[in-house]
Amino acid sequence: MVSVPRLDSMSVTIKALFSSRLDPSMVKQVFLDKTLNASSHWLGATYQLMDVHVTVGPPIHLPTDQPTSNPSFQNFQLNFTVTNLLYSQDIAQPGTTRYQQNKRNIENALNQLFRNSSIQSYFSDCQVVDFRSVPDSNHTGVDSVCYFSPLARRLDKVAIYEEFLRLTKNGTQLQNFTLDRNSVLVDGKTPGHWDRNLPFWAIILIGLAGLLVLILCLICCFLVIVCLRKKEGDYEIRQRRLGYYLPHLDLRKLQ
Repeated sequence: MVSVPRLDSMSVTIKALFSSRLDPSMVKQVFLDKTLNASSHWLGATYQLMDVHVTVGPPIHLPTDQPTSNPSFQNFQLNFTVTNLLYSQDIAQPGTTRYQQNKRNIENALNQLFRNSSIQSYFSDCQVVDFRSVPDSNHTGVDSVCYFSPLARRLDKVAIYEEFLRLTKNGTQLQNFTLDRNSVLVDGKTPGHWDRNLPFWAIILIGLAGLLVLILCLICCFLVIVCLRKKEGDYEIRQRRLGYYLPHLDLRKLQ
């Protein structure tokens, strides 16, 4: 509570949110130090203060950091492993300083990367969702979500994957973070496991090509049948013209 010693003085109550582990006396001391001007406490150049009190209220549970999904944006999951960031329990806890610091640093690195990429006009932002342990190592796995404009009709997970590799030295360096090249995934997969969505015109062309092949096969079959029947007819005509040779009726043997 802050009081202003004037004829029209008033009391002002300010609520500020801090970590539950922070000592209230430290908050008071910092406030007093920053407002001390000569022998009095002033807030700016207008308000002279007195009777400053810091009290602790009931704890407020803030929602954990989750990506703010926007239904108008298309999102892609981007997963990778940081090899120079050792995993520990505190980095997996959203309320810890280590979690918040690394989350902020990696998000800044991802945002700067895509804002300097060839798909920057479609990019919105990236948010780290989770830090996880990596089996058989002390490395830290990173799960993030990146948002892109719905106007990016040609943008797919392959383009994001290839752009990320291109700007991170083939998936090995994200600013000060070293990455495991084989750990880079988009939507949990690598390009070899994706079924790329073909444009509508490509699907029509594939269908027409298949129909054309079917028609050609039918024409070939028809021509083969016609040729076989023609040969069979010629064979019958030759048989009728030449007749059969009966050796026991050969008149030359009677002479």
